[in-house]
Amino acid sequence: MNLGILFKCNEAAHICDKSQYKESSFIERLLMRMHQWMCAVCREHSSENTKLTEIIQKADLKTMPEKDKIELREVIQQEISK
Repeated sequence: MNLGILFKCNEAAHICDKSQYKESSFIERLLMRMHQWMCAVCREHSSENTKLTEIIQKADLKTMPEKDKIELREVIQQEISK
């Protein structure tokens, strides 16, 4: 793992996003925090990302059941083919 790459903002943002979903390694999180310690922009990104994740979790969003999606696709195809 190239440590220089992890200190670029775009990579730190990517690791921040992975961390929100528990997909980052311990080393990645550690290096991300070191980067955020030095970079105010990435600190703000992390803060906003955390707030967004919390809002989405509180919204308790539900997806459309697959059966309904299939029926909707069929209706759309029928309307298109008219």
